Amino acid sequence: MVTGVVHSGISVSDLQRSITFYHEMLGLELLKVEPVRKSRGDKLGVPGAEIQLAVIGIPGTTETFELIQYLKPAPMFGYGVPVNTLGCVHIALRVDDIDETVRNLKERGIQFCSETYEEIKDGPIAGMKWIYFKDPDGTNLELIEEPAKYPDK
Repeated sequence: MVTGVVHSGISVSDLQRSITFYHEMLGLELLKVEPVRKSRGDKLGVPGAEIQLAVIGIPGTTETFELIQYLKPAPMFGYGVPVNTLGCVHIALRVDDIDETVRNLKERGIQFCSETYEEIKDGPIAGMKWIYFKDPDGTNLELIEEPAKYPDK
């Protein structure tokens, strides 16, 4: 039985650029950068793969992301895929104040998929606000502000 999520992995084209984005632009914590590994290809389903990864954490939590750069073989596709592509994922990041966060990220050059966020008007998640944007490789990211009435807030 699944009891939780340990981490999420994101394939990136330039590890240092992605560290800068996730750490400096989004304010996530850089926990470690591993040396290049040549021994994991078969386990990853990519025979002969050489990878380097960094672990990024959300401050004050145990939630982490692995940023994984495949040095060999070269990635098969370029910048991101549309969100309706089969197998495509997105990562939703909780924020306390979506207005302030969007404003700060726009000032840093982040472009959002829409000009404004959506606010859920009714139902069990009424009051939730969300907006999509992309990381430097086109990975779909979402900011979510949850209403204070949620039990875990």
